[in-house]
Amino acid sequence: MGIRLLILDLWTPNFVIRKELDDIFGKTTAALQALISEYAKEKIEVKDQKQQPPKAIKELRAIMAQTQATMVETLEATLGREEALRLGRKALFSVGKNLGMQARSRLGVGDSKSDLVTAAKVLYRVLGIRFHLDWIDNSNAVAIIDRCALSEKYSELTCEVLSATDEGVMQGLQPNVSMRFKQYMTSGCKNCKASIRFNQKVNMQ
Repeated sequence: MGIRLLILDLWTPNFVIRKELDDIFGKTTAALQALISEYAKEKIEVKDQKQQPPKAIKELRAIMAQTQATMVETLEATLGREEALRLGRKALFSVGKNLGMQARSRLGVGDSKSDLVTAAKVLYRVLGIRFHLDWIDNSNAVAIIDRCALSEKYSELTCEVLSATDEGVMQGLQPNVSMRFKQYMTSGCKNCKASIRFNQKVNMQ
């Protein structure tokens, strides 16, 4: 485990959270805007948060979530639910994978199971998400999210689309790990749940 990851696990300062949140905001909305520009021929204004007066982190999360939800709704209105879901998830999985790869390099994430879980907790902290893992066996677990700051602004479809970012991040953090969401709080469930599989190449310590 890299020293930076160890430190951020113990304490993630607000300036780090803000910087990472800006990065996630910019990259996810850019991917959605590219789809909207291609299929809906529209332009949704996304304010550059770096040029705005400082806001509370809670407010930044809410602005990001509302912007993402509006973009997904625009895609759905143009393409229909299934095609918006397919194209949106494909684009955002790619975004997430790149984010995960960058975090792996920047934080010194190794190939161990503990490194992956620690890195995921740090990144989810940025988004105001709390989760834990329930282990099925040595290679399979269920990630259970019991708090999500974004869910107040998301529809079920927005959750389904944006969760592809999370799935991509996991694969970017460790290429031999796969994640897939199975249920969402926005569909009326108590928690969000995702299956996680660690293949044999992952150090299980």
